[in-house]
Amino acid sequence: MSAEDSWQSIIEALEFAVSRIEGDPDPLNDRERADGNLYVMRMLTAVTQSTTLTLDPDRPSFLTMLDGVRFVGAAGPDIDYDVAAVRPDSLYSISGERGEATYVGTTVYAGAGSGGASAVVASVDVDDIINEDGTFVWEFSHPEAARVIVRQYFHDRDAQTRGSWSITRVDAGASDTAIGAETSRLMGSAEMSARVSNAAKSLRWNAQLNQLWTPERRSFPNEFVRQTCDDIVAAIPNPDVVYSTTWWKMADDEVIVVDFVPPTTDYWALQLCDRWYQCFPDRRTNINNREAFVNADGSVRIVVSDGDPGVPNWLDTSGHRVGVMFFRWLHADISEQPVCRVVKRSEVGSLSSTV
Repeated sequence: MSAEDSWQSIIEALEFAVSRIEGDPDPLNDRERADGNLYVMRMLTAVTQSTTLTLDPDRPSFLTMLDGVRFVGAAGPDIDYDVAAVRPDSLYSISGERGEATYVGTTVYAGAGSGGASAVVASVDVDDIINEDGTFVWEFSHPEAARVIVRQYFHDRDAQTRGSWSITRVDAGASDTAIGAETSRLMGSAEMSARVSNAAKSLRWNAQLNQLWTPERRSFPNEFVRQTCDDIVAAIPNPDVVYSTTWWKMADDEVIVVDFVPPTTDYWALQLCDRWYQCFPDRRTNINNREAFVNADGSVRIVVSDGDPGVPNWLDTSGHRVGVMFFRWLHADISEQPVCRVVKRSEVGSLSSTV
């Protein structure tokens, strides 16, 4: 593909992304339209950031997802993601210090399919391989491996120290690729055109994520369903997590009351996204098990509302009326799915305090 053609693909992808905002099935108010266009800008930022970075599977290194990327694709506000490119059938070693995060897990994914999905081909919870001094080493190889992601889940980022690690290719082929390494880092126009073309494809994929990730559930709002990584075919899920997912929908004078009894787990969280799976870590859109108030009987109630409804546990829609929300249950599964009720905002104070 020529440079001109690759840039034309970016222009067309950007036009497509804007059309997915204005062409959404549900009407847009001014806030939703503004955040929808913000999402287009964040997608554009994310794909252009990725285009300028070199992910070399022969001399791999971890890249922390930048702020632009963290807002798209339902990335968790409590979660850090470190990403490295790897090569099929090559042997890699990840080593480092675990740190103080609630959870550290490493997952190897195959290359993306036509729908953008990436199959899990290997994974490990770092706690299963940790040494007494807090260090770990993990080696992996797989005929379909394309990238590896290390996730860290935090309850309190200010109090918990982040871990550190590196990745190295250690098989026989690694020494062969070291010859002329400095020269191989310099791009030609063909590679740059390919990067621009891939950015256009990524922009298109993110723009239609809400038509790839459980679109059939949009007709059944406020009704959680169980999902595992095998069920989430349009994203890059964590195999150590079971998800409870629903589209949410309410009117301007309504709130959604979510009642549930959480399973025993080191970590659970409810995350609120808009209709494009855009998340807002700078807003009140995520609550985890150490932040939530738990009733005496072990049940939890979270109210989804436009602004503070006057209850301990609540998430802010910021004027949106439609979106997606989901629970992450780490190494656990909930016995009964959370139950949603849509009630008038004026009725919140009169509700009983337990499920």
